[in-house]
Amino acid sequence: MKKTSAIPLSLSVLFLAWLPGAGRKAAMREQTPGEYLNARPGVAYVGDEVCRDCHESQYNDFKKTGMGNSLSVPGPTNWPEFTKPVTLFSKKLGLSYSVSVSGGKMYHTESKRRADGKLEYSERHEVAYTVGSGDLGRSYLVAKEDALFVSPISYYKGIRGWDLSPGHEAGQFRSFTRSAGNLCVSCHSGVFRPTAGTRNRYQDPPFPFLAVSCERCHGPGELHVRERRENAPLRGPIDLSIVNPARLPQHLRDEVCIQCHLGGDARVLQPGKTYLDFRPGTPLGNVVAILTAPVAAKFDLIKALSHPEQMEMSRCLIESNGRLGCITCHDPHVQLRGAEAAAYFRRKCLTCHTVQSCSLSSTRRQATSPPDNCIRCHMPKKSVVNIGHTALTDHRILRIASQSPPQVAAAPESPEDLIYHTRRAQERDAPPDLRTQAMAYYEVSQVYPAFRQRGFALLEQAARELPDDPEVQAAYGLVLLLARPQSPAEAAQALQKAIDSGSPSVEVRTRLARIRLREGKVAAARQLYNEAVEADPYYTPAYFGLAHLQSMTGDVPSSIETLERILKYDPGNEEARTALADAKESPR
Repeated sequence: MKKTSAIPLSLSVLFLAWLPGAGRKAAMREQTPGEYLNARPGVAYVGDEVCRDCHESQYNDFKKTGMGNSLSVPGPTNWPEFTKPVTLFSKKLGLSYSVSVSGGKMYHTESKRRADGKLEYSERHEVAYTVGSGDLGRSYLVAKEDALFVSPISYYKGIRGWDLSPGHEAGQFRSFTRSAGNLCVSCHSGVFRPTAGTRNRYQDPPFPFLAVSCERCHGPGELHVRERRENAPLRGPIDLSIVNPARLPQHLRDEVCIQCHLGGDARVLQPGKTYLDFRPGTPLGNVVAILTAPVAAKFDLIKALSHPEQMEMSRCLIESNGRLGCITCHDPHVQLRGAEAAAYFRRKCLTCHTVQSCSLSSTRRQATSPPDNCIRCHMPKKSVVNIGHTALTDHRILRIASQSPPQVAAAPESPEDLIYHTRRAQERDAPPDLRTQAMAYYEVSQVYPAFRQRGFALLEQAARELPDDPEVQAAYGLVLLLARPQSPAEAAQALQKAIDSGSPSVEVRTRLARIRLREGKVAAARQLYNEAVEADPYYTPAYFGLAHLQSMTGDVPSSIETLERILKYDPGNEEARTALADAKESPR
């Protein structure tokens, strides 16, 4: 948030502005990314309650924004969406859902009845966390021991009611089995604490600081708080103990927002990095490369977490030579609504445009509601393809809302090239390295088949040149299972390399176990299945594989026990229920 110092911030800004040319250049040199001392590893997060001591006004305003309410514990202040028990029936899935409050806690229940009306199963969970501010809606997380899962139902403001959560209506996820995932909880929380080497397990508590807070944009506050409390002298005309995004170079400024607001079609973490390693003021590409498919591959679809990508298509950004950024128009500390928001953004538009440049008459402009609303004409809300009942502002800033953008600022050289949005410090003008390209194409090709051929070639090259990279070898082995199913030994070699290089992947172990079992290596397969189950107690494919192994080796009681473990955490799993019934009927 905004900072106080021995020299008031307003005076330090004026001081910088009035420096002679040489002095101003020297001061700006002091603002290079490495000079923000809190951007260095090891500086601790302190939480926004500490920031509140000196910045109460900004704190209070921010707590009214969507970001300031991005994650919370369910309670009377954030469950106005219902005042009595809610029931929902999905004809498509044949499942019933209910939402209820008991003893000051929220519960979600999924159940299914047979054709004769008898209850087949019922699964009830206490909601541990509310995700989202409610501006568009809310989703919910439930806890199963140290793991977090997304509830299959969400509240949507657009319909003022409940429906299946994103992905559940398409069958991509089911019941209470969708892992929250590190990216999900990272972007909705202030700080989160994953268990190293796992995909969905967390320390207790998982969120020392719940909602997005000051430090997500300004960086860890430990150093700044200590120096300001000690009234330490500034190191220059501005306070370098805390990042001020407005003073960062353009690409670093925007990457503070991009870290969460650009999902991308591919996110490739750098070797040994996690999302916790990013610090505002440093290149986001040092931690994660974010790439997207060219617009032509997407058929002009608007997706959630694509605003920065849309902005890159806008004439406003292109002609500003990058000066236009997220915080040019958005003040992250406040969130305006209705007529107040329309007037605010109109003033922003008029810093570059004139009233005379608008082709509409004053009468027509005044007829909008709110009147003279630039955003309504040039940035209308459009339906989002990956979240139901939701519309978001189109950030392409089109002169005519129905037209196509004139060009793409970061256009690829060919339709088969991906657009590279984040780069490491040493590659500002260079293409992504082989590893990044290979992993990105592998991820993108799972959604856009047009990229598969080039993606496979890159991944094959990366597998040869990077034999000890666990992520590359894992991806290569998984692709080989599909591309060359007649040669499982080749895939097994890559999957084994991934494990030997330190891959914690439960999918890699499960896929390799299947190959080992077909090779007759029962002991090796059993060990791999057990490793997968131990690493992720909710990874169902590993349980099915282990149950099959136990059954084929004559250990039917163990197979039954393994299948019952699935139904214990996923009672709605019909495949497990059928397999269990068959196992109980088989001779022992």
